[in-house]
Amino acid sequence: MKKIYISHLSEHLAEELEEEFYLKEIAMNYTEENGIPYLFLKLQDKTGIVYGRIWENNIDEQYLYFKGKVIRAWGEVLKNHKNQLEFTIQKIIPVTEYEISSFIDGLNETEREQYLSLLDKQNNLVTHAPFRELLDLVLKGQRTKLSETPVSLSCSGAYNGALLVQTVSVTSIAIQIMRSQKMYAYHPDLKIPYQEDLLITGSLLFGIGITNLYTPFPEAKKISEYSLLPKDILSIQIIESYIKEMKNHISTEDKNLLYNMIQNTYKKERLRAMNREALILNLAYTSYLQISNMEFYMTEHQQKSGAVYIPKINNYLYLSKPDIQGGIGNAPTNIHK
Repeated sequence: MKKIYISHLSEHLAEELEEEFYLKEIAMNYTEENGIPYLFLKLQDKTGIVYGRIWENNIDEQYLYFKGKVIRAWGEVLKNHKNQLEFTIQKIIPVTEYEISSFIDGLNETEREQYLSLLDKQNNLVTHAPFRELLDLVLKGQRTKLSETPVSLSCSGAYNGALLVQTVSVTSIAIQIMRSQKMYAYHPDLKIPYQEDLLITGSLLFGIGITNLYTPFPEAKKISEYSLLPKDILSIQIIESYIKEMKNHISTEDKNLLYNMIQNTYKKERLRAMNREALILNLAYTSYLQISNMEFYMTEHQQKSGAVYIPKINNYLYLSKPDIQGGIGNAPTNIHK
């Protein structure tokens, strides 16, 4: 059972510890000076990440196969040459009984229910009978997987329930863009109504194929038999399987419009015929990804301030100095993702 969290490791400096962590990464490495081999580890719990080393005399090759598992580690917390905490480890073993919520970022039960409630409200906005039946079938059939699936194995989407958050968030952004255009982008000669049911249906279903692409943490991985297909095709496959169960007839045009939206969302192609709804969904999804990734890197580097170079995005982020009164960011809410 986990006793000490990473956020409190500084209180145990130079102590011998036996503690459990999620092993996010492990790889063989060598010192620059004299090429001494060591295992480099990235250890995680729900409060953060700490790096670890296993030196040559304690290396066991089987440790490389523990990646993605919860492990128990014996070692000592020290500070490295960069004055950062590091766990010098003598031994690790896999753990079979644990509470995953102690190690993995993800929606807790309350947050999951809140997001599912929002999903149901968005679904209820659809009035077109075939689209509504299709949504009811897909979202009911995929409900559990939707609320557990990550959208990636690293960075901002690497947590259980990320697909549910993405679906609700992108749908919300798309609806707001459409409503803003309807209300404020007035042009006296343009009176073509928006296909609101199409936009909401496409927004709720464009990412559903990811439920077949990734398994949840802690042993998250890409499912090999689906890894050959792009995400839009995976979503279309699932939708087609539920269309066979429908009582209402869905027209060829409805299907093609829906699939056009899904494909344009991921591929960003402009050579095929497009419509405003597909463009809005593309913009909503792109905006969501860009903002989520930025927030991820801001969180990783929140101890810094000013212009900080982030190699993974080959760009700088400007991080404001924390405000003593309230810090950076919005006031806390029930939904934190």
